[in-house]
Amino acid sequence: MRVPRFFVCHRRSHATGEFSIPLLLDKILTLLFLPLGIVLSAGLLALAAFAFNRRRTAAGLLAFAFVWLWLCSTPLVSKAIVGSLRDQYPLQRVEGLPAADAIVLLAGGTQPISKYRVYPGLETTSERVWHAARLYHAGKSPLIVASGGNVWNRPDMQSGADAMRTLLEALGVPNTAILVEESSRTTHENAVFTAKLAAEWGIKRVLLVTDAWHMPRAEATFRRVGLEVVPAPLDYTRGRVMPWTLAILPHVSSLKSSSLALKEYLGFLVYRLRGWA
Repeated sequence: MRVPRFFVCHRRSHATGEFSIPLLLDKILTLLFLPLGIVLSAGLLALAAFAFNRRRTAAGLLAFAFVWLWLCSTPLVSKAIVGSLRDQYPLQRVEGLPAADAIVLLAGGTQPISKYRVYPGLETTSERVWHAARLYHAGKSPLIVASGGNVWNRPDMQSGADAMRTLLEALGVPNTAILVEESSRTTHENAVFTAKLAAEWGIKRVLLVTDAWHMPRAEATFRRVGLEVVPAPLDYTRGRVMPWTLAILPHVSSLKSSSLALKEYLGFLVYRLRGWA
C-alpha cells in the first residue's frame, strides 16, 4: 500500500458533545466487578446482614472481602493473573516482525492536551507510542493509524489519537504517515472505526500495537472486523524480584495490576457474549 504524497493528516471525529449513558453504565458495572468494587459490595451486604441480625452471614462477607482484597493486592497473585494474559505472546524484537500495510496504535498511554495541560503527557502505558514509532522507523509499514477518541466528549480535551499524533511527530514520524481515528471510546470501537479507514485506504494487514495484557481481547476484536492482525505487543514487565515473604504482602501497585488483568478477562467475556471478539 502506498501513501499519497499529498496526504497530511486524516481525521474523523464523530464527537457530538453528547453524554453517553450506555458507556457510563458499562464503566460503572465494570468497576463493580473489579477487586475494590467486589470488596465494597461485600461490605455493604455485610452491613445489611448486621441490620437483619444475620451475624454469621455478615462475618462471612467481611472475611471474604478481606481475603479477596489481600490476595489481589499481593505481587504473587498479581503476577500470576497478569502473566496468564501477557505470556500468550512471545517476546519479539522488531526485526523479527513481518511487514504490514499499517501499524495500528491503540490509545491509552497518553494524557491529552486539556485546560490543565498544554502538551500531551505520558502515562505508564506510553511505551505503545514508542513502539509504533520504532516499527515505523524499522520500515515495517509506511503508515501508522492512531486510534482513540475523546471518551467523555469533553470540549476542552484533545483526543487520545491526536495526542499520539503529536508525540509520534516528536519521535520523527512525518505527519504524512499518520492517520488519526479519533471517534472510538472502547476497544470494540477502535476496531470498527479502524476497519472503516482500512477499507478506504486499502489496508488489509496490520501490526497491532498495545500492551501484552490487552492483546488477547484487542487481537480477537480486530480479527472479528475482518482485518489480518499481526500482534506487536509490549510491556512484559514482571516487576521486582523479591523473596516470597514480601511477595505475599499487599502492595497498591499489585492491586492495580490485578484489577487491569481481571478487567481484561471480564471484557473478553462480555465481548464474546456480544459477538465482538
